[in-house]
Amino acid sequence: MIDGWEYIHCPVCGALVETYDICSKCNWQNTGETNIDGGPNKLTLKEAQAAYAKGQKIY
Repeated sequence: MIDGWEYIHCPVCGALVETYDICSKCNWQNTGETNIDGGPNKLTLKEAQAAYAKGQKIY
């Protein structure tokens, strides 16, 4: 916790982000779910991690 806010590392790029917030570095919206379809992200977490590793946009 920092200043009363809970932070985690983005599961896609590793940047520090508030829990259940949108990462300002890669735009991944952390939903707490892994590899679901139909959420706010266009890709699954696994797909987003692979795309980010290749330098591709994930949104």
